[in-house]
Amino acid sequence: MLNKRKYKPIYRTHKDSIDQDFYVPCFSESIRLDRAAGYFSLHSLTLSIDGLIRFIRKGGQINLICSPDLSQADAELIDACVSLDKEHVTKSLIESITGANLSDEELAQLDVVCNMLTEGKLTIKVAYQPLGIFHEKFGIFVDEEDNKVYFNGSLNETKRAFKFNQESIQVNYSWLNEYTATFIEGEERYFNQLWNNQDESVVVIDFPTAVEKELLNCYKRSDTLETAIDNYISSHITKGKKTLYSYQEDAIKQFCENGYQHFYEMATGTGKTFTSVKTIQTLEKKCEENLFVVVCVPQVDLQTQWASALQEEGYDKVYLFGGNGKSFDLTIGEATIDYYSDDRNVICVAVYDTFFSKVYPKIQRIPSLFLIVDEAHNLTKGNLSALVKLNPKYKLGLSATIQRFSESESETIARFFTPGDTFYYGIEDAIDNDFLSKYEYHPIFVHLNEDENEKFLFKSKLLAQEMNKKEPDQEVIDKLRRERSLILKQASNKLVKLRELTDSGYNFVNSVVYCGQGKDGEGESIIDSVTRVLYDKGLVVSQFTSHTLDRKRVLYEFEHGFFDTLAAIKCFDEGVDVPKLDKIYIMASDSALRQTVQRRGRVLRKCKESGKTIAYIYDMVVLPAVEAGTYGCEGLLKIELSRAREYNRLALNKDVNEASFCEIENDYHITIENVTDYESEPD
Repeated sequence: MLNKRKYKPIYRTHKDSIDQDFYVPCFSESIRLDRAAGYFSLHSLTLSIDGLIRFIRKGGQINLICSPDLSQADAELIDACVSLDKEHVTKSLIESITGANLSDEELAQLDVVCNMLTEGKLTIKVAYQPLGIFHEKFGIFVDEEDNKVYFNGSLNETKRAFKFNQESIQVNYSWLNEYTATFIEGEERYFNQLWNNQDESVVVIDFPTAVEKELLNCYKRSDTLETAIDNYISSHITKGKKTLYSYQEDAIKQFCENGYQHFYEMATGTGKTFTSVKTIQTLEKKCEENLFVVVCVPQVDLQTQWASALQEEGYDKVYLFGGNGKSFDLTIGEATIDYYSDDRNVICVAVYDTFFSKVYPKIQRIPSLFLIVDEAHNLTKGNLSALVKLNPKYKLGLSATIQRFSESESETIARFFTPGDTFYYGIEDAIDNDFLSKYEYHPIFVHLNEDENEKFLFKSKLLAQEMNKKEPDQEVIDKLRRERSLILKQASNKLVKLRELTDSGYNFVNSVVYCGQGKDGEGESIIDSVTRVLYDKGLVVSQFTSHTLDRKRVLYEFEHGFFDTLAAIKCFDEGVDVPKLDKIYIMASDSALRQTVQRRGRVLRKCKESGKTIAYIYDMVVLPAVEAGTYGCEGLLKIELSRAREYNRLALNKDVNEASFCEIENDYHITIENVTDYESEPD
């Protein structure tokens, strides 16, 4: 119903998307629109198609009065000779039809509009004044309970008005108060007078038959309205990369065979989100009950991407909890009411913190709960305990790599989602099958200075002592590992090496530079120092951190070439999709395998638009101080060479790099046997 929605008192085109923010929601709740507009434009009829489809299926009816765009000569002829009225109106309207330049998507939308016309769901009348222009601009949406939303303002029914002009509409609704209800009733009477050609100041005629015939000849493709709708939806869903690859179909098949529960361990860039949305759609078809779907994500960026992915697949109403969501109490109330009162599925996307603190207690009694947890390797023991108590009927875990700080933790997470093996599609599979780009890996060796080397050895000694105790304190171990890892991330020679790279002509366009947190030796934050080095070489740089307010805009501007390089901290690892990215410079790394997998997958995404054929990974690999010799170096080299060898494992130039690694091992008289034996240093 219209009265369930919230409306702004005024919408302006330079601040709001009037078609999406106002028209589409109103169409979705209405059964009739009475609209008087200044000018007629085919383009305007294509802008609110998503709301129109629900409107049509509810038996909706549009009554539209519009004005032809008559030249002064035409208007004078009409005034001089009434018999020419329809001829000139028809001429103007046909020119507006045949002169339209429409995209394939707009043509599919117009097929729907034309079938509305032939089936009586859209009735158009034409108004004109002999020596003037019919310039009334108001409309009334009406729902099944006779609630009414009235709007008026400068907005014409043209694409230019919606998208380019600076226009506005003011909004009132009948349930506000008695005065407003009476006012809207008066406007409704006036519209009916116009519709029935009972206003002496304006002439209103039926839509000319010749124009309707031309319109249908040009744009009607389907035999029925329902067929036109089905064709539009199909073309919209399949636009772009919207079909499942064979490995994605295999994942969904396993999910169904596994009792509608599973864990997708799929490399970054192979379409976990898209596969999961298709999994929802598959379960919807097989399930006889309404589903309450909750997708849990660790970051706001992922929430935005999930909402977009769901909307692209036809889910026009997605409830957001936390992050970009509105009032929690209002949203959970609407979602619950929809689930129990409407014959449809409910789709929600919740940020972890909000889910476990607020959403979780509200959904424990929902019988057909489908829980999807993205980046499930982030789940804590407390999170997992809560999910066990929740016991959702359907469940799906997602991760590029489920590896945690210990195999037992990883196993516990996986076993919650599936009793058997996870579905695995690794990065090597994706590269071999040409779903991800091939890449080169270039290790850039950087030495600790003498002071940093001593600190690293000291922390290593304390760590070894704690781990050798009969009852080691895990908190102490984690703290020492963090402190030791920070020494490597903040190594001062990394900035020196970055300057050398920029001086040597390394290409930083379309790249991300992963920086360490904290400050450099001069007290400036490392990311600011990195930005300054790049800026001094004439590069346009933007930062991407947890404090970046509008990350979506930053990514859009990067994707469209508004700047050259992103200087990023760890938050860029998860929930970021930038296919254009073809180079990463790694100045700081965690020792967890999953970060390596995520970063590599991030830069390997295919991008036809940019012509990207190969990706490049530049990784600053830390070595002991030159003065330190070989004493105590094994722990440091194990951390760094393990990561380097994982990056190198699938690289095009891996043989050259492996020779360098072997030379380093010989120099320090050690052998790093287990490539993926990463030390589990917490962040």
